[in-house]
Amino acid sequence: MHRRYGLLVVLTVVVVVATVYAGWMRFQPSSYLPFTTHWVNAGQARIEPIPGVAMPATLHAGDRLDLAAQSRATRIALVTSESAANLPAAASYALLIQRGAAQVSVRVGAVNGNTGGAPASWNDWLTVYTLILYAGIALLALWRGHDRAAWGMALWATAQTPLAFASVRLTPSGNGLVLLGLLGGIGFAQLARIGFYVMAESIAGSALGPRQRALWRGLFALILGAATITALGGPIAVVAAGWAGLKQPLLQQLIPASYLVPIALLAASHRHADARQRLRLRWLLWGSVVFVAGLVFYDVPLPLSFSVRVLLDQGLATLGALALLYAVLRHRVVDISMVLNRGLVYAATTSLVLGLFALLESLIERSALGHGASLALEFAVPLGLGAALSTVHRRIDALVERFLFRRQYRMETALRRFAEECAFITQPGNLFDLTVEQIARHAGAPRVALYERTAEAYVRIRQQGEPALPEQVPMDDLAFVGLRARNAELDLDDTQSQLGRDGYAFPLMLRGSLLGALVVGQRPGEHYAADERELLFHVAHEVGAALFALRARESQALVRALAQGTLKPEDARAQAIQLETTWLMA
Repeated sequence: MHRRYGLLVVLTVVVVVATVYAGWMRFQPSSYLPFTTHWVNAGQARIEPIPGVAMPATLHAGDRLDLAAQSRATRIALVTSESAANLPAAASYALLIQRGAAQVSVRVGAVNGNTGGAPASWNDWLTVYTLILYAGIALLALWRGHDRAAWGMALWATAQTPLAFASVRLTPSGNGLVLLGLLGGIGFAQLARIGFYVMAESIAGSALGPRQRALWRGLFALILGAATITALGGPIAVVAAGWAGLKQPLLQQLIPASYLVPIALLAASHRHADARQRLRLRWLLWGSVVFVAGLVFYDVPLPLSFSVRVLLDQGLATLGALALLYAVLRHRVVDISMVLNRGLVYAATTSLVLGLFALLESLIERSALGHGASLALEFAVPLGLGAALSTVHRRIDALVERFLFRRQYRMETALRRFAEECAFITQPGNLFDLTVEQIARHAGAPRVALYERTAEAYVRIRQQGEPALPEQVPMDDLAFVGLRARNAELDLDDTQSQLGRDGYAFPLMLRGSLLGALVVGQRPGEHYAADERELLFHVAHEVGAALFALRARESQALVRALAQGTLKPEDARAQAIQLETTWLMA
Protein backbone atom coordinates (compact mmCIF):
# COMPACT_ATOMS: atom_id res chain seq x y z
CA MET A 1 0.00 0.00 0.00
CA HIS A 2 1.23 3.49 -0.83
CA ARG A 3 2.39 5.43 2.22
CA ARG A 4 -0.14 8.18 1.54
CA TYR A 5 -3.07 5.76 1.54
CA GLY A 6 -1.79 4.10 4.69
CA LEU A 7 -1.81 7.48 6.43
CA LEU A 8 -5.30 8.21 5.10
CA VAL A 9 -6.58 4.91 6.45
CA VAL A 10 -5.12 5.64 9.89
CA LEU A 11 -6.62 9.17 9.95
CA THR A 12 -9.97 7.82 8.78
CA VAL A 13 -10.02 5.26 11.58
CA VAL A 14 -9.12 7.96 14.11
CA VAL A 15 -11.86 10.31 12.89
CA VAL A 16 -14.52 7.58 12.77
CA VAL A 17 -13.62 6.16 16.19
CA ALA A 18 -13.50 9.65 17.77
CA THR A 19 -16.87 10.56 16.25
CA VAL A 20 -18.54 7.32 17.37
CA TYR A 21 -17.04 7.63 20.84
CA ALA A 22 -18.02 11.29 21.25
CA GLY A 23 -21.56 10.57 20.03
CA TRP A 24 -21.87 7.60 22.36
CA MET A 25 -20.55 9.58 25.32
CA ARG A 26 -23.15 12.26 24.65
CA PHE A 27 -25.84 9.85 25.88
CA GLN A 28 -23.85 8.42 28.79
CA PRO A 29 -23.86 9.67 32.39
CA SER A 30 -21.54 12.67 32.74
CA SER A 31 -20.40 14.22 36.01
CA TYR A 32 -19.69 17.87 36.76
CA LEU A 33 -19.96 20.32 39.64
CA PRO A 34 -23.53 21.54 40.38
CA PHE A 35 -22.61 25.18 39.76
CA THR A 36 -20.71 27.33 37.32
CA THR A 37 -17.80 29.63 38.06
CA HIS A 38 -17.51 33.32 37.31
CA TRP A 39 -13.91 34.52 37.51
CA VAL A 40 -14.12 37.80 39.46
CA ASN A 41 -10.43 38.65 39.36
CA ALA A 42 -7.05 36.95 39.28
CA GLY A 43 -7.49 35.49 42.77
CA GLN A 44 -11.22 34.98 43.28
CA ALA A 45 -14.13 33.19 41.63
CA ARG A 46 -17.85 33.54 42.28
CA ILE A 47 -20.30 30.63 42.39
CA GLU A 48 -23.30 30.95 40.06
CA PRO A 49 -26.20 28.51 39.59
CA ILE A 50 -26.67 26.42 36.45
CA PRO A 51 -30.19 26.65 34.98
CA GLY A 52 -32.02 23.40 35.61
CA VAL A 53 -29.47 22.05 38.10
CA ALA A 54 -30.26 22.11 41.82
CA MET A 55 -27.49 23.70 43.87
CA PRO A 56 -26.68 22.03 47.22
CA ALA A 57 -28.19 23.69 50.26
CA THR A 58 -24.71 24.31 51.65
CA LEU A 59 -23.92 26.63 48.73
CA HIS A 60 -25.35 30.06 48.01
CA ALA A 61 -25.31 31.94 44.74
CA GLY A 62 -22.64 34.62 45.02
CA ASP A 63 -20.34 32.69 47.35
CA ARG A 64 -16.73 33.53 46.65
CA LEU A 65 -13.78 31.18 46.37
CA ASP A 66 -10.22 32.14 47.22
CA LEU A 67 -8.52 30.16 44.47
CA ALA A 68 -5.11 29.97 46.12
CA ALA A 69 -6.69 28.43 49.23
CA GLN A 70 -8.35 25.56 47.33
CA SER A 71 -6.76 22.16 46.95
CA ARG A 72 -5.30 21.21 43.57
CA ALA A 73 -8.04 18.62 43.01
CA THR A 74 -10.68 21.29 43.61
CA ARG A 75 -9.01 23.72 41.21
CA ILE A 76 -8.91 20.99 38.54
CA ALA A 77 -12.61 20.38 39.06
CA LEU A 78 -13.36 24.12 38.77
CA VAL A 79 -11.59 24.63 35.44
CA THR A 80 -12.70 21.34 33.85
CA SER A 81 -16.31 21.37 34.97
CA GLU A 82 -16.98 24.72 33.32
CA SER A 83 -15.64 23.30 30.03
CA ALA A 84 -18.05 20.34 30.03
CA ALA A 85 -15.29 17.86 30.88
CA ASN A 86 -16.36 14.62 32.52
CA LEU A 87 -15.34 14.50 36.18
CA PRO A 88 -14.81 11.17 37.98
CA ALA A 89 -18.13 9.64 39.01
CA ALA A 90 -19.13 10.04 42.68
CA ALA A 91 -16.17 12.36 43.31
CA SER A 92 -16.43 15.03 45.99
CA TYR A 93 -14.43 18.19 46.55
CA ALA A 94 -13.75 20.42 49.53
CA LEU A 95 -14.52 24.09 48.87
CA LEU A 96 -13.21 26.91 51.06
CA ILE A 97 -15.89 29.59 50.71
CA GLN A 98 -15.51 33.21 51.76
CA ARG A 99 -18.75 34.57 53.26
CA GLY A 100 -18.18 38.00 54.61
CA ALA A 101 -15.32 37.82 57.11
CA ALA A 102 -15.75 34.10 57.71
CA GLN A 103 -14.30 31.21 55.73
CA VAL A 104 -16.53 28.14 55.49
CA SER A 105 -15.49 24.65 54.38
CA VAL A 106 -18.12 22.87 52.29
CA ARG A 107 -17.89 19.47 50.62
CA VAL A 108 -19.64 19.21 47.26
CA GLY A 109 -20.07 16.10 45.13
CA ALA A 110 -20.19 15.88 41.35
CA VAL A 111 -23.65 15.38 39.89
CA ASN A 112 -24.74 13.40 36.85
CA GLY A 113 -25.86 15.59 34.00
CA ASN A 114 -27.88 12.78 32.49
CA THR A 115 -28.50 9.10 32.98
CA GLY A 116 -28.03 6.38 30.43
CA GLY A 117 -31.76 5.60 30.32
CA ALA A 118 -33.04 9.19 30.19
CA PRO A 119 -34.64 10.40 26.94
CA ALA A 120 -32.21 12.23 24.71
CA SER A 121 -32.75 15.97 24.46
CA TRP A 122 -32.68 18.11 21.32
CA ASN A 123 -29.25 19.35 22.40
CA ASP A 124 -27.88 15.80 22.45
CA TRP A 125 -29.13 15.02 18.94
CA LEU A 126 -27.95 18.38 17.59
CA THR A 127 -24.49 17.73 19.01
CA VAL A 128 -24.35 14.27 17.43
CA TYR A 129 -25.51 15.69 14.09
CA THR A 130 -22.77 18.35 14.28
CA LEU A 131 -20.17 15.68 15.06
CA ILE A 132 -21.22 13.60 12.05
CA LEU A 133 -21.26 16.68 9.80
CA TYR A 134 -17.70 17.69 10.72
CA ALA A 135 -16.50 14.11 10.39
CA GLY A 136 -18.05 13.91 6.91
CA ILE A 137 -16.34 17.14 5.84
CA ALA A 138 -13.03 15.87 7.23
CA LEU A 139 -13.23 12.53 5.40
CA LEU A 140 -14.34 14.21 2.17
CA ALA A 141 -11.39 16.60 2.25
CA LEU A 142 -8.94 13.88 3.28
CA TRP A 143 -9.82 11.40 0.57
CA ARG A 144 -10.88 13.66 -2.29
CA GLY A 145 -8.84 16.82 -1.69
CA HIS A 146 -6.01 17.77 -4.04
CA ASP A 147 -4.65 21.13 -2.90
CA ARG A 148 -3.51 22.94 0.23
CA ALA A 149 -6.95 24.47 0.70
CA ALA A 150 -8.51 21.01 0.89
CA TRP A 151 -5.86 19.82 3.33
CA GLY A 152 -6.43 22.89 5.49
CA MET A 153 -10.16 22.19 5.51
CA ALA A 154 -9.43 18.56 6.45
CA LEU A 155 -7.32 19.69 9.42
CA TRP A 156 -9.96 22.21 10.47
CA ALA A 157 -12.85 19.76 10.33
CA THR A 158 -10.88 16.89 11.88
CA ALA A 159 -9.64 18.89 14.84
CA GLN A 160 -12.70 21.08 15.22
CA THR A 161 -15.31 18.81 16.78
CA PRO A 162 -14.82 15.02 16.68
CA LEU A 163 -11.35 14.86 18.25
CA ALA A 164 -11.74 17.91 20.50
CA PHE A 165 -15.09 16.76 21.88
CA ALA A 166 -13.92 13.15 22.28
CA SER A 167 -10.84 14.18 24.23
CA VAL A 168 -12.86 16.38 26.58
CA ARG A 169 -15.44 13.65 27.15
CA LEU A 170 -12.91 10.95 28.06
CA THR A 171 -14.21 8.62 30.75
CA PRO A 172 -11.91 9.65 33.58
CA SER A 173 -10.09 7.57 36.15
CA GLY A 174 -8.80 10.57 38.04
CA ASN A 175 -8.49 14.33 38.05
CA GLY A 176 -5.20 14.28 36.14
CA LEU A 177 -6.79 12.55 33.14
CA VAL A 178 -9.68 15.03 33.20
CA LEU A 179 -7.26 17.97 32.99
CA LEU A 180 -5.28 16.20 30.27
CA GLY A 181 -8.46 15.66 28.25
CA LEU A 182 -9.38 19.33 28.60
CA LEU A 183 -5.95 20.50 27.47
CA GLY A 184 -6.07 18.04 24.56
CA GLY A 185 -9.41 19.45 23.44
CA ILE A 186 -7.99 22.99 23.58
CA GLY A 187 -4.94 21.88 21.57
CA PHE A 188 -7.13 20.34 18.86
CA ALA A 189 -9.17 23.55 18.72
CA GLN A 190 -5.98 25.54 18.05
CA LEU A 191 -5.01 23.10 15.28
CA ALA A 192 -8.42 23.70 13.76
CA ARG A 193 -7.65 27.41 13.55
CA ILE A 194 -4.36 26.69 11.78
CA GLY A 195 -6.18 24.51 9.25
CA PHE A 196 -8.75 27.23 8.65
CA TYR A 197 -6.02 29.80 7.98
CA VAL A 198 -4.22 27.45 5.58
CA MET A 199 -7.48 27.02 3.68
CA ALA A 200 -8.09 30.80 3.53
CA GLU A 201 -4.55 31.64 2.41
CA SER A 202 -4.59 28.93 -0.27
CA ILE A 203 -7.91 30.17 -1.65
CA ALA A 204 -6.57 33.74 -1.78
CA GLY A 205 -3.74 32.34 -3.92
CA SER A 206 -2.15 34.73 -6.39
CA ALA A 207 -4.01 37.71 -4.94
CA LEU A 208 -1.31 37.77 -2.22
CA GLY A 209 2.20 38.91 -2.94
CA PRO A 210 5.15 37.62 -0.89
CA ARG A 211 5.13 40.64 1.40
CA GLN A 212 1.37 40.55 1.92
CA ARG A 213 1.49 36.84 2.63
CA ALA A 214 4.20 37.38 5.24
CA LEU A 215 2.19 40.15 6.91
CA TRP A 216 -0.97 38.05 7.07
CA ARG A 217 0.94 35.10 8.47
CA GLY A 218 2.62 37.28 11.07
CA LEU A 219 -0.69 38.78 12.18
CA PHE A 220 -2.30 35.35 12.42
CA ALA A 221 0.65 33.91 14.34
CA LEU A 222 0.52 36.84 16.78
CA ILE A 223 -3.20 36.50 17.54
CA LEU A 224 -3.13 32.69 17.53
CA GLY A 225 -0.19 32.73 19.93
CA ALA A 226 -2.02 35.06 22.30
CA ALA A 227 -5.18 32.92 22.03
CA THR A 228 -3.22 29.72 22.67
CA ILE A 229 -1.51 31.20 25.73
CA THR A 230 -4.90 32.32 27.00
CA ALA A 231 -6.73 29.06 26.26
CA LEU A 232 -4.03 26.68 27.53
CA GLY A 233 -2.42 28.92 30.13
CA GLY A 234 -5.69 29.86 31.84
CA PRO A 235 -6.53 26.38 33.21
CA ILE A 236 -2.87 25.56 33.89
CA ALA A 237 -2.34 28.77 35.89
CA VAL A 238 -5.49 28.17 37.95
CA VAL A 239 -4.49 24.57 38.73
CA ALA A 240 -0.81 25.29 39.41
CA ALA A 241 -1.00 28.54 41.39
CA GLY A 242 -4.65 29.51 41.83
CA TRP A 243 -4.16 32.49 39.48
CA ALA A 244 -7.07 33.28 37.14
CA GLY A 245 -5.64 36.32 35.37
CA LEU A 246 -5.91 34.62 31.95
CA LYS A 247 -9.51 33.56 32.63
CA GLN A 248 -10.84 37.13 32.58
CA PRO A 249 -13.62 37.77 30.00
CA LEU A 250 -11.65 40.34 28.00
CA LEU A 251 -8.74 37.95 27.43
CA GLN A 252 -11.07 35.04 26.68
CA GLN A 253 -12.33 36.94 23.63
CA LEU A 254 -8.91 36.34 22.05
CA ILE A 255 -9.92 32.70 21.54
CA PRO A 256 -12.64 33.30 18.90
CA ALA A 257 -10.71 36.35 17.61
CA SER A 258 -8.08 34.05 16.09
CA TYR A 259 -10.64 33.15 13.40
CA LEU A 260 -11.00 36.79 12.39
CA VAL A 261 -7.64 36.90 10.57
CA PRO A 262 -8.49 34.21 7.96
CA ILE A 263 -11.97 35.72 7.57
CA ALA A 264 -10.43 39.15 6.96
CA LEU A 265 -8.04 37.52 4.47
CA LEU A 266 -10.98 36.00 2.58
CA ALA A 267 -12.76 39.36 2.58
CA ALA A 268 -9.65 41.10 1.21
CA SER A 269 -9.27 38.52 -1.57
CA HIS A 270 -12.99 38.90 -2.35
CA ARG A 271 -12.41 42.55 -3.25
CA HIS A 272 -9.84 41.65 -5.91
CA ALA A 273 -11.58 38.55 -7.30
CA ASP A 274 -13.56 38.35 -10.52
CA ALA A 275 -17.32 37.84 -10.57
CA ARG A 276 -17.10 34.04 -10.70
CA GLN A 277 -14.62 33.80 -7.84
CA ARG A 278 -16.61 36.29 -5.76
CA LEU A 279 -19.66 34.04 -5.81
CA ARG A 280 -17.55 31.17 -4.54
CA LEU A 281 -15.92 33.27 -1.83
CA ARG A 282 -19.24 34.75 -0.74
CA TRP A 283 -20.54 31.39 0.47
CA LEU A 284 -17.28 30.68 2.24
CA LEU A 285 -17.35 34.08 3.93
CA TRP A 286 -20.94 33.78 5.12
CA GLY A 287 -20.35 30.25 6.38
CA SER A 288 -17.25 31.37 8.26
CA VAL A 289 -19.00 34.36 9.83
CA VAL A 290 -21.93 32.21 11.00
CA PHE A 291 -19.55 29.59 12.39
CA VAL A 292 -17.50 32.15 14.33
CA ALA A 293 -20.73 33.74 15.65
CA GLY A 294 -21.48 30.37 17.27
CA LEU A 295 -18.07 30.45 18.98
CA VAL A 296 -18.73 33.96 20.23
CA PHE A 297 -22.00 32.89 21.86
CA TYR A 298 -20.13 30.04 23.55
CA ASP A 299 -16.92 31.80 24.66
CA VAL A 300 -18.12 35.33 25.38
CA PRO A 301 -20.37 35.76 28.46
CA LEU A 302 -23.66 37.20 27.26
CA PRO A 303 -26.86 37.83 29.27
CA LEU A 304 -28.68 34.86 27.73
CA SER A 305 -30.23 31.75 29.20
CA PHE A 306 -28.31 28.51 29.07
CA SER A 307 -30.69 26.89 26.55
CA VAL A 308 -30.51 29.90 24.22
CA ARG A 309 -26.72 29.95 24.37
CA VAL A 310 -26.50 26.23 23.61
CA LEU A 311 -28.98 26.57 20.74
CA LEU A 312 -27.10 29.52 19.25
CA ASP A 313 -23.72 27.83 19.72
CA GLN A 314 -24.64 24.45 18.24
CA GLY A 315 -27.14 25.79 15.70
CA LEU A 316 -24.83 28.44 14.26
CA ALA A 317 -21.89 26.02 14.19
CA THR A 318 -24.02 23.54 12.24
CA LEU A 319 -25.33 26.19 9.83
CA GLY A 320 -21.83 27.51 9.27
CA ALA A 321 -20.50 24.02 8.54
CA LEU A 322 -23.38 23.38 6.12
CA ALA A 323 -22.64 26.65 4.29
CA LEU A 324 -18.96 25.70 3.99
CA LEU A 325 -19.90 22.23 2.74
CA TYR A 326 -22.22 23.80 0.16
CA ALA A 327 -19.40 26.11 -0.95
CA VAL A 328 -17.16 23.07 -1.44
CA LEU A 329 -19.64 20.87 -3.31
CA ARG A 330 -21.52 23.51 -5.26
CA HIS A 331 -18.92 26.21 -5.95
CA ARG A 332 -15.69 24.20 -5.56
CA VAL A 333 -13.86 26.72 -3.36
CA VAL A 334 -11.31 24.01 -2.66
CA ASP A 335 -10.02 21.33 -5.00
CA ILE A 336 -12.33 18.45 -4.08
CA SER A 337 -12.63 15.94 -6.91
CA MET A 338 -16.14 14.89 -5.91
CA VAL A 339 -19.07 15.73 -8.12
CA LEU A 340 -22.72 15.19 -7.36
CA ASN A 341 -23.66 12.79 -10.14
CA ARG A 342 -26.86 13.98 -11.72
CA GLY A 343 -28.14 10.51 -12.50
CA LEU A 344 -27.59 9.33 -8.93
CA VAL A 345 -29.32 12.37 -7.47
CA TYR A 346 -32.32 11.97 -9.76
CA ALA A 347 -32.45 8.25 -8.98
CA ALA A 348 -32.48 9.13 -5.28
CA THR A 349 -35.36 11.59 -5.75
CA THR A 350 -37.28 8.97 -7.75
CA SER A 351 -36.75 6.42 -4.99
CA LEU A 352 -37.95 8.98 -2.46
CA VAL A 353 -41.13 9.63 -4.42
CA LEU A 354 -41.78 5.91 -4.91
CA GLY A 355 -41.27 5.30 -1.22
CA LEU A 356 -43.67 8.11 -0.40
CA PHE A 357 -46.17 6.62 -2.86
CA ALA A 358 -45.97 3.20 -1.21
CA LEU A 359 -46.31 4.72 2.26
CA LEU A 360 -49.37 6.81 1.38
CA GLU A 361 -51.01 3.94 -0.45
CA SER A 362 -50.48 1.68 2.54
CA LEU A 363 -51.89 4.28 4.95
CA ILE A 364 -54.94 4.94 2.79
CA GLU A 365 -55.58 1.24 2.31
CA ARG A 366 -55.47 0.57 6.05
CA SER A 367 -57.28 3.64 7.33
CA ALA A 368 -59.77 4.59 4.62
CA LEU A 369 -60.41 1.81 2.13
CA GLY A 370 -60.52 -1.28 4.30
CA HIS A 371 -61.39 -4.70 2.91
CA GLY A 372 -64.85 -3.82 1.56
CA ALA A 373 -63.79 -1.16 -0.97
CA SER A 374 -64.81 -1.61 -4.58
CA LEU A 375 -62.36 -2.58 -7.29
CA ALA A 376 -62.80 0.76 -9.06
CA LEU A 377 -61.92 2.65 -5.89
CA GLU A 378 -58.84 0.48 -5.33
CA PHE A 379 -57.69 1.38 -8.85
CA ALA A 380 -58.61 5.07 -8.54
CA VAL A 381 -56.64 5.72 -5.35
CA PRO A 382 -53.21 4.63 -6.73
CA LEU A 383 -53.86 6.49 -9.98
CA GLY A 384 -54.73 9.66 -8.09
CA LEU A 385 -51.69 9.32 -5.86
CA GLY A 386 -49.49 8.69 -8.90
CA ALA A 387 -50.76 11.80 -10.65
CA ALA A 388 -50.27 13.94 -7.56
CA LEU A 389 -46.81 12.59 -6.78
CA SER A 390 -45.77 12.96 -10.43
CA THR A 391 -46.19 16.71 -10.02
CA VAL A 392 -44.22 16.56 -6.78
CA HIS A 393 -41.49 14.61 -8.56
CA ARG A 394 -41.19 17.22 -11.30
CA ARG A 395 -40.99 19.98 -8.72
CA ILE A 396 -38.23 18.14 -6.85
CA ASP A 397 -36.28 17.57 -10.07
CA ALA A 398 -36.65 21.26 -10.94
CA LEU A 399 -35.35 22.29 -7.52
CA VAL A 400 -32.42 19.88 -7.79
CA GLU A 401 -31.58 21.22 -11.25
CA ARG A 402 -31.85 24.79 -10.04
CA PHE A 403 -29.80 24.59 -6.87
CA LEU A 404 -27.29 21.80 -7.53
CA PHE A 405 -26.78 21.55 -11.29
CA ARG A 406 -27.65 25.00 -12.62
CA ARG A 407 -24.14 25.83 -13.83
CA GLN A 408 -23.62 22.38 -15.33
CA TYR A 409 -26.99 22.54 -17.08
CA ARG A 410 -26.27 25.95 -18.63
CA MET A 411 -22.79 24.89 -19.69
CA GLU A 412 -24.05 21.66 -21.24
CA THR A 413 -26.88 23.37 -23.08
CA ALA A 414 -24.67 26.12 -24.54
CA LEU A 415 -21.81 23.86 -25.62
CA ARG A 416 -24.06 21.18 -27.12
CA ARG A 417 -25.84 23.90 -29.08
CA PHE A 418 -22.49 25.18 -30.36
CA ALA A 419 -21.42 21.62 -31.28
CA GLU A 420 -24.56 21.28 -33.39
CA GLU A 421 -24.21 24.69 -35.06
CA CYS A 422 -20.44 24.79 -35.71
CA ALA A 423 -20.92 22.71 -38.90
CA PHE A 424 -22.72 25.68 -40.45
CA ILE A 425 -19.87 28.18 -39.94
CA THR A 426 -18.53 29.20 -43.36
CA GLN A 427 -15.11 30.64 -42.53
CA PRO A 428 -12.30 28.70 -40.76
CA GLY A 429 -11.15 31.80 -38.89
CA ASN A 430 -14.63 32.29 -37.45
CA LEU A 431 -14.73 28.63 -36.43
CA PHE A 432 -11.47 28.99 -34.53
CA ASP A 433 -12.51 32.25 -32.84
CA LEU A 434 -15.93 30.99 -31.79
CA THR A 435 -14.57 27.70 -30.50
CA VAL A 436 -12.09 29.20 -28.05
CA GLU A 437 -14.54 31.95 -27.06
CA GLN A 438 -17.47 29.60 -26.36
CA ILE A 439 -15.42 27.10 -24.37
CA ALA A 440 -13.67 29.80 -22.32
CA ARG A 441 -17.01 31.45 -21.60
CA HIS A 442 -19.22 28.49 -20.75
CA ALA A 443 -16.69 26.03 -19.31
CA GLY A 444 -14.95 28.73 -17.28
CA ALA A 445 -11.56 27.63 -18.61
CA PRO A 446 -8.79 30.17 -17.91
CA ARG A 447 -6.96 29.11 -21.10
CA VAL A 448 -8.21 27.56 -24.35
CA ALA A 449 -6.01 26.83 -27.37
CA LEU A 450 -6.49 25.17 -30.75
CA TYR A 451 -3.74 23.30 -32.61
CA GLU A 452 -3.93 22.15 -36.23
CA ARG A 453 -1.73 19.67 -38.08
CA THR A 454 0.65 20.78 -40.83
CA ALA A 455 3.14 18.76 -42.82
CA GLU A 456 5.84 18.90 -40.13
CA ALA A 457 4.25 19.96 -36.83
CA TYR A 458 1.11 20.91 -34.97
CA VAL A 459 0.64 24.68 -35.12
CA ARG A 460 -1.17 26.82 -32.57
CA ILE A 461 -3.82 28.73 -34.52
CA ARG A 462 -5.79 30.31 -31.67
CA GLN A 463 -5.40 30.87 -27.94
CA GLN A 464 -7.38 32.74 -25.33
CA GLY A 465 -5.95 33.19 -21.83
CA GLU A 466 -2.49 32.96 -20.34
CA PRO A 467 0.21 31.69 -20.17
CA ALA A 468 0.94 31.26 -23.85
CA LEU A 469 1.49 27.76 -25.21
CA PRO A 470 4.22 26.93 -27.79
CA GLU A 471 3.47 28.14 -31.31
CA GLN A 472 4.58 24.80 -32.76
CA VAL A 473 4.70 21.32 -31.23
CA PRO A 474 6.50 18.41 -32.92
CA MET A 475 4.44 15.71 -34.56
CA ASP A 476 5.73 13.09 -32.13
CA ASP A 477 5.17 15.10 -28.98
CA LEU A 478 3.93 12.67 -26.34
CA ALA A 479 0.59 14.47 -25.97
CA PHE A 480 -0.21 14.20 -29.68
CA VAL A 481 1.08 10.62 -29.81
CA GLY A 482 -1.34 9.74 -27.03
CA LEU A 483 -4.22 11.50 -28.80
CA ARG A 484 -3.50 9.63 -32.04
CA ALA A 485 -3.18 6.31 -30.26
CA ARG A 486 -6.36 6.42 -28.15
CA ASN A 487 -8.69 9.07 -29.60
CA ALA A 488 -9.66 10.04 -26.06
CA GLU A 489 -9.16 12.91 -23.65
CA LEU A 490 -5.63 13.28 -22.31
CA ASP A 491 -4.74 14.56 -18.85
CA LEU A 492 -1.64 16.66 -19.46
CA ASP A 493 -0.52 16.16 -15.87
CA ASP A 494 0.23 12.52 -16.75
CA THR A 495 2.22 13.37 -19.90
CA GLN A 496 5.62 14.95 -20.46
CA SER A 497 4.64 17.31 -23.25
CA GLN A 498 5.55 20.76 -24.48
CA LEU A 499 1.93 21.67 -23.80
CA GLY A 500 2.73 21.69 -20.08
CA ARG A 501 1.00 19.83 -17.27
CA ASP A 502 -2.02 22.05 -16.70
CA GLY A 503 -5.35 20.90 -18.11
CA TYR A 504 -6.58 18.47 -20.73
CA ALA A 505 -6.10 17.93 -24.46
CA PHE A 506 -8.99 16.71 -26.64
CA PRO A 507 -8.44 15.26 -30.12
CA LEU A 508 -9.84 16.77 -33.32
CA MET A 509 -10.04 13.31 -34.83
CA LEU A 510 -11.87 12.28 -38.00
CA ARG A 511 -11.69 8.96 -39.82
CA GLY A 512 -8.63 7.91 -37.82
CA SER A 513 -6.68 11.06 -38.69
CA LEU A 514 -5.72 13.56 -35.97
CA LEU A 515 -6.40 17.00 -37.47
CA GLY A 516 -5.37 18.85 -34.33
CA ALA A 517 -6.15 19.26 -30.65
CA LEU A 518 -8.23 21.37 -28.30
CA VAL A 519 -6.22 22.27 -25.16
CA VAL A 520 -8.23 23.43 -22.14
CA GLY A 521 -6.51 24.76 -19.01
CA GLN A 522 -7.54 23.63 -15.57
CA ARG A 523 -9.94 25.84 -13.66
CA PRO A 524 -8.29 27.30 -10.54
CA GLY A 525 -8.99 25.18 -7.49
CA GLU A 526 -11.09 22.45 -9.14
CA HIS A 527 -11.01 19.56 -11.57
CA TYR A 528 -13.24 19.05 -14.58
CA ALA A 529 -15.87 16.44 -13.83
CA ALA A 530 -16.20 13.33 -15.98
CA ASP A 531 -19.37 14.58 -17.70
CA GLU A 532 -17.69 17.94 -18.42
CA ARG A 533 -14.71 16.22 -20.04
CA GLU A 534 -17.06 14.03 -22.07
CA LEU A 535 -18.87 17.14 -23.30
CA LEU A 536 -15.60 18.87 -24.25
CA PHE A 537 -14.54 15.73 -26.13
CA HIS A 538 -17.82 15.85 -28.06
CA VAL A 539 -17.31 19.55 -28.90
CA ALA A 540 -13.76 18.85 -30.09
CA HIS A 541 -15.00 16.04 -32.34
CA GLU A 542 -17.66 18.25 -33.92
CA VAL A 543 -15.19 21.11 -34.41
CA GLY A 544 -12.79 18.67 -36.05
CA ALA A 545 -15.55 17.50 -38.42
CA ALA A 546 -16.45 21.11 -39.28
CA LEU A 547 -12.77 21.95 -39.86
CA PHE A 548 -12.35 18.92 -42.10
CA ALA A 549 -15.38 19.97 -44.16
CA LEU A 550 -14.09 23.53 -44.54
CA ARG A 551 -10.63 22.35 -45.57
CA ALA A 552 -12.15 19.89 -48.04
CA ARG A 553 -14.31 22.66 -49.48
CA GLU A 554 -11.26 24.89 -49.98
CA SER A 555 -9.33 22.04 -51.60
CA GLN A 556 -12.28 21.31 -53.88
CA ALA A 557 -12.49 24.95 -54.93
CA LEU A 558 -8.77 24.95 -55.64
CA VAL A 559 -9.00 21.80 -57.80
CA ARG A 560 -12.05 23.12 -59.67
CA ALA A 561 -10.28 26.40 -60.48
CA LEU A 562 -7.24 24.49 -61.69
CA ALA A 563 -9.38 22.16 -63.89
CA GLN A 564 -11.30 25.05 -65.42
CA GLY A 565 -8.10 26.84 -66.33
CA THR A 566 -8.93 29.91 -64.31
CA LEU A 567 -5.88 29.31 -62.15
CA LYS A 568 -2.35 28.71 -63.35
CA PRO A 569 -0.45 25.69 -61.94
CA GLU A 570 2.18 27.84 -60.28
CA ASP A 571 -0.55 29.97 -58.65
CA ALA A 572 -2.35 26.79 -57.51
CA ARG A 573 0.89 25.52 -55.96
CA ALA A 574 1.35 28.82 -54.14
CA GLN A 575 -2.22 28.75 -52.86
CA ALA A 576 -1.79 25.16 -51.68
CA ILE A 577 1.31 26.14 -49.72
CA GLN A 578 -0.53 29.13 -48.29
CA LEU A 579 -3.45 26.92 -47.37
CA GLU A 580 -1.17 24.51 -45.52
CA THR A 581 1.11 26.95 -43.71
CA THR A 582 0.59 30.70 -43.87
CA TRP A 583 -3.19 30.55 -43.52
CA LEU A 584 -2.87 28.31 -40.50
CA MET A 585 -0.70 30.87 -38.73
CA ALA A 586 -3.27 33.66 -39.11
